[in-house]
Amino acid sequence: MRNDEIIIHYYKKAVIGLNENILDDKDLWHSYVINSPIHLQTVYNVVTFHHQVFNGGLHQYFFNSYGQFAYLTVDNLKQIKAFESSNVLEKAISQVNIEDFSIGEFRTKIFNRKLEKIADFDEGLCNFLELLDDEYDNLSEDLEQLLVDFIKNELNRT
Repeated sequence: MRNDEIIIHYYKKAVIGLNENILDDKDLWHSYVINSPIHLQTVYNVVTFHHQVFNGGLHQYFFNSYGQFAYLTVDNLKQIKAFESSNVLEKAISQVNIEDFSIGEFRTKIFNRKLEKIADFDEGLCNFLELLDDEYDNLSEDLEQLLVDFIKNELNRT
């Protein structure tokens, strides 16, 4: 199987139990992701992050509520050794959560679109995130290969 086929296969497994009821409930959605096997949790967070940023940018990632998983996604990116990507996301978080809300409060504000700078498309923040989008687009790491290597290593452990 090609790398993209492997990722698609495991992404489909990661989202098989997600439905509108879960996605409409911050705590159910979070619980679903947190309690997924680590390889599926990582695939879900890394693929979602990449697709959101690639298709619409970091602002879209946070605006569409996926940013509630930003802190976990940083950990997932580091787990697969995608240190350049995790660095970009950490820089974004530092400005998106400049008020230094707890992770729980941050998740709630992102999910409910109550983080004003994101919800109101704050020009300064949007410009900063666009610069990070460009940085992300120019990263040298092969995120796909890193993710596939991680999946294979995790499956070999079990």
